[in-house]
This record gives sequence, structure tokens and C-alpha cells, in this order.
Amino acid sequence: MKILILSITLILVSFLANAQEYYISGVVTNEQGENIPGVNVIIKGSTNGVSTDAEGKFKVKIPGGKRILLFRGVGLKTQEMLVDHSFRSKQVNIQMEDSATELDAIQVVAESESFLVEKKGFSVDAIETQKIKSQSLEINNVLGRTAGVRVRKSGGVGADFNYSLDGLSGNAIRFFIDGVPMDYFGSSYSINNIPITLIERIDIYKGVVPVALGSDALGGAINLVTNQEVSNYVSASYSFGSFNTHQATLNGQWRTDSGLTTRLSTFYTYSDNNYKVWGEGVFYGDEDTGKAIYFTEDDPAERFNDDFQTATVKFDVGFTQKQWADQLFVSILTSDQKKGVQTGQTMGHVYGEMRNNEQVLMPSITYQKKDLFTNGLDVNAFAGYSYIEGTTVDTTTNRYDWRGKVIGNNPSGGEIGRGGSKSLFTIKDKSYIMRFNTTYQLPLGFRLGFNYLYTSTNRTGNDPFSPSYRIPYLEPQKIGSHFAGLSLETSKFNDKLHANVFLKKYAFKSTINDLVYTTEYEIIEHKNDISNWGGGFAASYLIQPNLLIKSSIEQATRLPSATEALGDGVTIENNPSIRPEQTFNANIGAVLGRYELGARHGVKIAVSTFYRDVTDKLKLLVEGGQEQGQYENINKVKGSGAEIDIVYDFDQKLKLNLNGTYLNFRNNQKTDEHGRENIVYGDRLRNDPYLMANAGLEYNVMNLIQKNSRFFAYLQSSYVHEFFLNWPSLGSRNNKSIIPSQLVCDAGVGYTFPSEKVTLALDVSNLFNEQVYDNFLLQKPGRAFFLKINYQIIK
Repeated sequence: MKILILSITLILVSFLANAQEYYISGVVTNEQGENIPGVNVIIKGSTNGVSTDAEGKFKVKIPGGKRILLFRGVGLKTQEMLVDHSFRSKQVNIQMEDSATELDAIQVVAESESFLVEKKGFSVDAIETQKIKSQSLEINNVLGRTAGVRVRKSGGVGADFNYSLDGLSGNAIRFFIDGVPMDYFGSSYSINNIPITLIERIDIYKGVVPVALGSDALGGAINLVTNQEVSNYVSASYSFGSFNTHQATLNGQWRTDSGLTTRLSTFYTYSDNNYKVWGEGVFYGDEDTGKAIYFTEDDPAERFNDDFQTATVKFDVGFTQKQWADQLFVSILTSDQKKGVQTGQTMGHVYGEMRNNEQVLMPSITYQKKDLFTNGLDVNAFAGYSYIEGTTVDTTTNRYDWRGKVIGNNPSGGEIGRGGSKSLFTIKDKSYIMRFNTTYQLPLGFRLGFNYLYTSTNRTGNDPFSPSYRIPYLEPQKIGSHFAGLSLETSKFNDKLHANVFLKKYAFKSTINDLVYTTEYEIIEHKNDISNWGGGFAASYLIQPNLLIKSSIEQATRLPSATEALGDGVTIENNPSIRPEQTFNANIGAVLGRYELGARHGVKIAVSTFYRDVTDKLKLLVEGGQEQGQYENINKVKGSGAEIDIVYDFDQKLKLNLNGTYLNFRNNQKTDEHGRENIVYGDRLRNDPYLMANAGLEYNVMNLIQKNSRFFAYLQSSYVHEFFLNWPSLGSRNNKSIIPSQLVCDAGVGYTFPSEKVTLALDVSNLFNEQVYDNFLLQKPGRAFFLKINYQIIK
């Protein structure tokens, strides 16, 4: 009720203004036809405006009605253009003439794409990747430096990962690329494998997620935004580094005068992942005495069955900037991934020949059009089919230790041995995904949005080494979900107030089979059909040009994923009675910046607090020592937290960044699943970090060695305070398993040559070669060096 009252209040307040805003975009060139960066595009009579980017392009929001745009640049004659609503979403070309006079000083508020995202009122960070594309960094590493974000990996390149955003983690976090859920693109095209070279911006939503992303994200969402420009370009990069790691990317776009456009995005990654490990779990048995001999830091073991290889190609062909479509693309994505499996849940289980392979084929079609049929009606549609085939190869009869030596023989075969024998288990997922998003500009400056998402997965399995009655998914199992969202948003009072009210509908259906033995094996079919409603609002207000306050509230639902409901056929069992996870999220924060401290100093400060109340939390429960688990709805979690992010810059060359996050999430379940008193009620969540901090120092300088060149250097450190693997109140401190405090430093330098086509970069991760664990007893790589070259041509 409080949400409804506040939402109505916001709508009534915004009705007091009647301006109907619109956007104008275009390109600024000189008399020679060359694009001009850094030209100020200002709304006459105000200080509001933008500056053209590196390609001379701009996009400016007009409050409404007729306005005069001023185009001003150093050494250029000022030009004026009268615009009105008929210019909405049109591309304009402005040619500026040289002038002998200099530009008078004028204050311009130039809003970057990232700031425009942050002004929407949601708890969101927007990271523009232009300056870091040349570095040998995984997207996971970049996001792990952000306040409130924790990325936990189980190993090196291509390893499994888990995200936490302001206290909620795992599958509660959804990943998107250009607004489309990434669940169906396969692990090769996941956030831990896509090169950062292919990404223009990363939006990180914490807690409340806008309707436009159209999914059942519960704890937040991460949206990767690719290059949406229609200019012709080609970009390539190659990186080589420690552990025989190679990564190559090639992407480009070509558009003819007719609008026919082709795009290519391809990348290849390989790593031996043969880094050194030692400590608990890393040992071998002495042949004479049988005594366990542990490897040490001075005499470590080397991972020998952890190689990773992936190759992905995505090709698009279609039309851009036509009267009937801004974009229409038919796409095909294919990928192949092969990886060794070195360990089990800890490094105490070591495998020498076990493999995981995956192949993906995904055709799709994308359509986008602004002002379809009428001014103000924008449409974005996507439809795709995904075929993913994953195989676990576990057929050897050999047993290995950490020396990479065969120490025994298992006649029945298999190192993990699903069912105690050899296994060549293959899962085949056939999925459909359809997304339709539309917005319509209403009178009085309101915008109505609608988003619908449908997904379905049909899973089957086979294994030539198992009897038919023991093969998971021999009979197809199905899971489907629907999401629909409706939003009403507006910006008022000269773009100071932003408000967004939304309603969401979730639906989940599944058909799950259980194998039951009475006098013989028979399959029991379970059907599940659940639906929920959700909703909330987000609002922000620009108190002063440098001070923004924002708040968001949502009641959200997360539908079980295919693995949570259906299992994986190897180590995770299905759950026919699984229920959606639900939460109440609230966020409030403020952003100050960039606030000038004199002519050459600036600071930006962002603070936020948040509250989460989760019911029917989905948690993986491991069953004894059988290495089998099942997702169940058992936990109730309630908690709050706070974060702060401070950025100081000097002369736009030196930048210092500090951020910290504190979480206080507790077990709020008073009784366990059997109705007994829960002795860990009120405990801090197990195996969850709660105190994190990051610090970074960057330096950029122009014209070093060569005119128009750019040199950059950085030093980055990340800290995670120690936390308990299990419930803190159980056992004495000396008997508790602790994931120790982690302090890891990375560093790098780079040089962009005057042509801006070639950039060289050297990066060093884990600079001081610390023994690092994100997950208990799964050691990550030590010090590693990477050299990267980037080449880019834009026409």
C-alpha cells in the first residue's frame, strides 16, 4: 500500500509540468568532412548540453517545445539550429567553419551515457569500457572492483564463478547482453568468457531491476551493452600471458549506402591453467609409508588437467537506418568449449582425465525501430532458438594424485563415477526465447513501457555406459517461464525529477520426472504451475547540478533456473516441488559529483544503503559425502548493508578510487525444514563475505614520447575480510573452517600510438603472488603477466 500511495503521489506531482521532452542526435564535421570531437552542443539560454564524442557524435535531450541549439568549439564559428518535436530521434549533420577567434569560456554540463543511466533512480553503476578495452582484463575482474560487487571464482581462466550484488548472490543475479538474457547463449558466451574488447558499457543494477530488462532478476542484474553505432569499423586484439594463456578477438561492421549491414564478432581463448598450488588438500601418499606428504609454497604442485579452450563466432546480417527499421538483423552464434576438470568441491579430490565439453548453436532475429507508425512509439523485439549440448567425459580407469601420477586403477572406471562406473553423459537443451519491448511517449511528458519475455527449455540426456533406467532425462523434462512488465516513467522540472512506477507478472511451469522403484523402475511425472505478482518504483531528484538523491523499492520474484529445477544429471538432482524465490528490496542513496575543488581538482562521492527480505530462498544442499546435491526452498534471509564509493581526480590525469561495502545478512528462519528450532537463527550467513573494499590509482598523460599519443598506468587492490565457511555459532573457533582475508594487487601500463589505431598494454595480476581463495580450499592463480595488442580502424 505504501508503494502504491507513493507512486500515485509521484504521478500527481509530475503532472504539474506539461513539457514533452525529446531527443536529437547527429554528427558534427568540419569543412573537410572530418568528424570533430569535443564540440559543445548547448541548449540556448541554459548551461545544459553535451559534448561530441571521439567520432563527432552527440545525443541531446530537449525539455520540450521549440529550442535553439548552439554548436561551439575552439577555433570554430558558433552555429545555431532551431529545433522542435519534428526533429525527434532524427540524425542531423552539422558542418562547422574555421574561425580565427577563440571560444569564450562557458560552463557546460555534459552528461555521459553512464550518468544518464544512473539518473533513472535505480541503484545502478554504469561502467564505460573505452579506457580499459586495451587491458588484458576479464569482465569479472573489472566488475569485482565495483562497490557492492563480489565475484568469486573457483580457479583460473574459464572457471566457474558466482556473483554477489549488495548481499544477494548466485542465480538471484541475472546477466543480459543488450537486454537479452544470457542464460541461453551457453557458457562460452557468458560474462566470464566474453572479451571486454566487445563491450561498450556495463550496467550493474543492485536489487531493483527495471522492467526494460524483462526478467525475474531478484538480487540485481548486469547488462552488457555492445557497440550500437552504424559506422564501419574493424577491431582486433591479441593477448598472451602466463600459464600459456592466449586470447584473440576480431570484430567489425560494414554498412553499404543501401543500408545493408553485416557484423562479425569472434573470439578464441586458450589456457593451460597450470598454476602452482599447495596447502590443505594438496598432497600425495608416500609409496613406502603411506603417509600423506603435503606440497608447500617452496615445493608446490602444478595443476595438470585444468586446460580451457573456447571459440565463438557471431555473425549478423541485415539492415540499419531504414525508414521501416533502425535495425533488422538475422544472427547466428556458434561456439565450442573444451575444459579439463582438475578437482572436486575441494582440492582433496584430484582428477587426471575427466573432461567437460560444450557446443552451442543459436540462430536469432532482432528488430528495432523508433517512431514506428507514429511519433513516440519505439519497438525492440528479439526471438531465438538455442541448442546446447554438454558432455561429461569420465571413462578412464586410472586414479591420479597431485603429482600427475597414476596411483591406482578402478576396474569399473570413472574418476567421479556417476553411479560408480564409467560415464559419457550428454545433456541436450533445446530452448526458445522471445522478448518484446515497447515504449510510447504519452502527453504531459510521460512514457509508457511494456516488456514481455517467454523462455522454455526441453532437456534430454543419454549415456552409453549406463542402463537406460538410470539415465537422467531419458524422458524429456521441461521448464518454461513468462515475464510481463508495465512501467510508467517521466522526467520533470527541467530534467531534475525522474520517476518510474512499474508492475511485474511472473509465471513458472515445469514437467519433472522422478525415477521410482517398487517392483520395477517406473517414471512418475510431476507438473508445477506457479505465478506471482510484483512491483515497485524508482525515483531520483537532482537537488543541485552536482547532487543527486535516488531511491527504489520492489517486491520481486525469481523463478527457478533449469538446473535448479531439473538438476544437471551428474551432481545435482531435480526437485519436482521447487518454488520461486521472493524478496522485498529497498535502496536509498546519493551521488555528489563531479564536485570541483578548485580549478584542477574534482571529487565524486556515492553512498547508498539497502535492505533485503528474502523468503523461499533457493539453496543448494549437499547430501553427505556422495558429492550429490539438490536445490531446496528452506532459508529465510533478512539483512541490510551500506556502501561508499569515492573518486578523486587531479587535472583529469590522476584518478584515485576508494570503495567499501558492509553487509549484515542473517539467517531469519526460526525453525528448520522438520519444524525443529533452528539453532543458527540470527547467525550471519555462512560462506558469504560481508566486508569488502577496493582501491585504485590511475594515471593518464598525453604526448609522451610522441605527439598525440597517450600513456596510462594503474595500480589496483582488492580486500575481502575473513569469513566462516559454516554457521558462526556452531563449534569452537579453533575447529571452524575459515576462508582467510584476501588482499590482492594488480598493476599495468599501456601506450596508445598517435594514430589511435594501435595500443600496447602490459598487465600483472596478483602482483605479490598471494595464495588466494574465493571458495574454500580452491586456490586461484598466483602472479601472472599478460601482454596485449589492440588494433582498430574506424571509417
